[in-house]
Amino acid sequence: MKTTLLHEVNEPDGAEKTFSKVIKLINSAKSSIIIHMYVWRSDNIGNAIGDALCDAADRGIKIQIKKEWSAMMYEWIEMNQKSYLPSKPSILTKLWWKIIRPTFPNTFVKDGYISGAGSKLLEKKNVSIEWIKKVKTHQKYYLFDNKHLITGSINIEDRHRKYFDYMVHIESKELSNRFKSRLKGDVEYVKDQDIEFIFNQPMNDENRFEIKPLIIELINQAKNDIYIEAAYIGDHDIDEAIIKAANRKVEVSILISEQANIGNDNNYRRAEKIMNESSAKIYLSKKMIHSKMLVFDRKIVMSGSANLSIFSMNNAGELNLLIRNSKLVDDFLKIADWRKSVSMKVDKLKTLKSYNKFIAFLQELPVSYTHLPLPTICSV
Repeated sequence: MKTTLLHEVNEPDGAEKTFSKVIKLINSAKSSIIIHMYVWRSDNIGNAIGDALCDAADRGIKIQIKKEWSAMMYEWIEMNQKSYLPSKPSILTKLWWKIIRPTFPNTFVKDGYISGAGSKLLEKKNVSIEWIKKVKTHQKYYLFDNKHLITGSINIEDRHRKYFDYMVHIESKELSNRFKSRLKGDVEYVKDQDIEFIFNQPMNDENRFEIKPLIIELINQAKNDIYIEAAYIGDHDIDEAIIKAANRKVEVSILISEQANIGNDNNYRRAEKIMNESSAKIYLSKKMIHSKMLVFDRKIVMSGSANLSIFSMNNAGELNLLIRNSKLVDDFLKIADWRKSVSMKVDKLKTLKSYNKFIAFLQELPVSYTHLPLPTICSV
């Protein structure tokens, strides 16, 4: 087994190692590629990965794509407002997106890419796509030749180059097979392994939500310190566990974005509560924190796709790695320690009071206002 954290300290491009490795593995694939993705934008990297997949399909490689349909909202509202994979949302869905667009930061960029450029990929006879519509799944992974697994928090879009994220490459047929067994729910997770796959899996008639109970258990068991990097926080049970841990003298540090791409008001509201009710330390990063990572007593890492929000913890399909492999844990710690060192420690509660209470309320709805059940009639 070989495991590699696809990041380094003070990296100028937070996604270059991930995207380069993905394209390299596409180009060297011998038989099969499986991609499960949340956001796939029609931008530079979205088209580069798509072009590499077209070449692989022409070589006869079997390619399976699993794509969360509702994530098109972000593809249509943010950045260049273009999806790589072709789909036509209903009129009502597009109207809803237009209504909520003003609640998003203005990130619009103009470019020459084409929305739906992936139609050429889907025309290949050995390429299949499954649009996931009935449930919300936020998982992100690539599986090549049932041997190389890449998973974590990076979507297929250029802006991750400017984000803090974590992606892990696992090279192992044994672990790839275990991943598939865990994905299907054929085997229970084992907590004391070097690497284990932990799922929220609301698909295929399952209702398997493993991540939140395990996070709370690890928080409750922590003896010395807990470090958290979180794109979006707010699950009340996890917040309460964090407060209790800090109040029993566990050193808790939480790193969030100074300005998140979404959910910033609720991040600040929940961070204010945690800081007000405990000795937990809050840090703000100038760079967007898109990672979803926790470290317990500097010995155990939980990292993957799952945000610490109500929606991710209780509604969405997610995939996290539970890591006890000492070399991989140390690699995470080196980067986490650096990220914390270059971020601003919040010394006064008033720093966190600059949020809109109504927007924070909307962002905290059990099913986030950005994921409200809307008509999903479309042609793909």
